[in-house]
Amino acid sequence: MTGQTLRISIMAAGLLALALPIAVAAQGRYPDYGRGRYDEREVRDSIRRLDRLAKDFERDLDRALDRSRRDGTRREDRMNQEARQFRNSVGRLKSRFGNGRDLYRSRDEAARVLQQAQQLERITRPRWFDNRLSSQWMQIRRELNVIERAYGLYGYDNRRRRDDDWGRGRDQNDAPWWQRIPLPRN
Repeated sequence: MTGQTLRISIMAAGLLALALPIAVAAQGRYPDYGRGRYDEREVRDSIRRLDRLAKDFERDLDRALDRSRRDGTRREDRMNQEARQFRNSVGRLKSRFGNGRDLYRSRDEAARVLQQAQQLERITRPRWFDNRLSSQWMQIRRELNVIERAYGLYGYDNRRRRDDDWGRGRDQNDAPWWQRIPLPRN
């Protein structure tokens, strides 16, 4: 390869690297929040699934508690109340997000949902009653992780933050663009 061809190749790669963020932004992605790069449809669908899952979990938890020895106790009331508060906070997030393209408008609601989920898990996790509730909670956690990454709220599941691609609390995509350019090695 001649020196002229090498210079042109490097300039073309540089221009491509500069144009890439513009192309991503033009596709309706949310590049400003967190490490996750989700578009409006993905976040909206995740919130809708979470809304359905939260309703199912609240109903099934209540049924499981009614068939347990905790039926009629204050502990049952507390668990049902936490499940109801979680479902209500998810409903508010769904309403606040709507069909908008601005994550900032619903960021506080998303943080509230993550906080309520953490509280509900703390209260109910040691007392799983059957595999159905455990499976439902794992589905809820998957949707919560999508929301957490889309909004850049890293309080719910910090394990992933520590064990990410670089192991330093950062994703490789968060590096400056010039550090991501593959350079030829001699």
